[in-house]
Amino acid sequence: MSQPKYNQPYQYPNYPNVQQNNSLDFFRGTKFKEKSTIFGVIGFFFLGIVFGPLAISNAKKAEALHHSATFGKVLGWIDTIAGIIWLLVVLLIVISAASGMGR
Repeated sequence: MSQPKYNQPYQYPNYPNVQQNNSLDFFRGTKFKEKSTIFGVIGFFFLGIVFGPLAISNAKKAEALHHSATFGKVLGWIDTIAGIIWLLVVLLIVISAASGMGR
């Protein structure tokens, strides 16, 4: 009979076992994950069209280094979409105001 494997750490799917040590890649991945979250939160309140893509980019870099940065990526997409909608609304207001001035 085989013994159950209780002493092994849980392995997240699609992420290889990364040891949390002093490796440069571990710290770089952590920094990209943190920057992604920070840019996502800033973009939620201010200039989402700029900070959203920055959050998405940093999340992709973190995931390339085996860190899950889902929160930053989701906030980045929300910021980007909200920024585009905001830009279109402002553009429509300006166009309607300009067309109303010609009368």
